[in-house]
Amino acid sequence: MNDDFSGPAESTRFPLGSIIPIMASVVQETHQPLLLLLEECVAATTPELYPESTMYPIISNKGCLLESVLSRSKFEPRQKSSEIRLSLQTFTFAMGEEVFIHCKLLAWDPNGLDSTKKACHFVDGHGWELLDNLAQSNLCDCCESKCKSRRQRSVASEKHGMVQKAVIGPFTITDVNS
Repeated sequence: MNDDFSGPAESTRFPLGSIIPIMASVVQETHQPLLLLLEECVAATTPELYPESTMYPIISNKGCLLESVLSRSKFEPRQKSSEIRLSLQTFTFAMGEEVFIHCKLLAWDPNGLDSTKKACHFVDGHGWELLDNLAQSNLCDCCESKCKSRRQRSVASEKHGMVQKAVIGPFTITDVNS
């Protein structure tokens, strides 16, 4: 995406430290309102993930933007519940090589947020914050450990959402001095 999320990026080369705008969306059509979440994302040097693939975790633990602890990466405020925007600061990974971002997306009932269905990023001076409701940022408390559901999943609860995998790329992270 370009800087204002209005169209494709002009280049697939991003200098180290620059921001890569990323947006995902789901078509609502006649469905109930859906909240789109990024459950997991990793950067890899391959368009398919293999056990031997070199990977770099970006989002893990059911929606925790790990990269926000170390950088200016953050979730951007939502324009619609059915889309999610991420400003990802480039990082030292596979410099000069093709990079692909592999994500597991979850479209879910907006009223069903819990520690396993969330979008959290780290804000200096504040700690982990929930994108969709700062008052519920305690759902992000597990981002430093392991996020588990407090209740068992039922077959009925699985009907409230859907999971999809997506890959973006390739793009290249370049050294600012080259």
